[in-house]
Amino acid sequence: MSKLVQCVPNFSEGRRREVVEKIVAAIDAASEVRVVDYSMDVDHNRSVVTFNGEPGDIRASVLAGARVAVEMIDLNKHTGGHPRIGAVDVVPVVPLGDMAMDEAVELGHAIGRDIADNLHVPVYFYENCALRNECVNLADVRKGGFERLRERGLTGGRVPDLGPDAVHPTAGACVVGARGPLIAYNVNLKTGDVVAASAIAAKIRQLRDSGEAMPGVKAIGVYLESRGIAQVSMNITRPDLVNLWDVYSLVEEQAREMGIEVLESELIGAMWGQHLVDAAASALKCRSLTRERILDK
Repeated sequence: MSKLVQCVPNFSEGRRREVVEKIVAAIDAASEVRVVDYSMDVDHNRSVVTFNGEPGDIRASVLAGARVAVEMIDLNKHTGGHPRIGAVDVVPVVPLGDMAMDEAVELGHAIGRDIADNLHVPVYFYENCALRNECVNLADVRKGGFERLRERGLTGGRVPDLGPDAVHPTAGACVVGARGPLIAYNVNLKTGDVVAASAIAAKIRQLRDSGEAMPGVKAIGVYLESRGIAQVSMNITRPDLVNLWDVYSLVEEQAREMGIEVLESELIGAMWGQHLVDAAASALKCRSLTRERILDK
């Protein structure tokens, strides 16, 4: 029986559609993977591509997309609201179906070798692929961004796991890892006050770190210059423990206390159907709503 993997690489380009489309086309053409979704954000200046396939196909498609990104993205000219250290910033692989996490880790390490050996980009491994404790958390690896790596060099705790001992002059470095399902979710506020968005994000992190609520939710406040609004940008890394409705409700409650309304929320990439059911059941206070009772057709 074939194994199935989801891959969700994040590229540091969200303004030049022609570049993103070339990356997606390379991913699609390199193997039999199925591209599920791709999105661009001009303020984050970032794109996210979601595709599924067998391990060998995933590996081939990641390298093909990464090659285009390294050729066409220059981080020295890149600005945006999202933390990043590389043109191919992060490459998560998520095991699906019968594929074990150990197998996903093996695939992540192989992808890292491909990028380091073929594209000459330094590679760090995070989450389940991490080889060092200080690299488990993605935020720790990306702290200070590309500029810090370029100016301070890859020494001490910044030595990469694979590849050259200096950042690629235009493509920076890359982070590769294996992880469980994650929901990338943003809530946009009816205000341009990024201080308010950052305060809400800090509250989420405080509740998470204290163990009171929001387990596994990572949050930052971002100003979306193109729209003149502030955003609470989040990764829900434990959707089995906290659902979308609970996260949205907390953001809305915190915003209301500041006299701010929520404009909208947005999903980045794809999410599992069960997590949508969990959110609906929570919002409707309907415990009997289960995936088995959902008619797909």
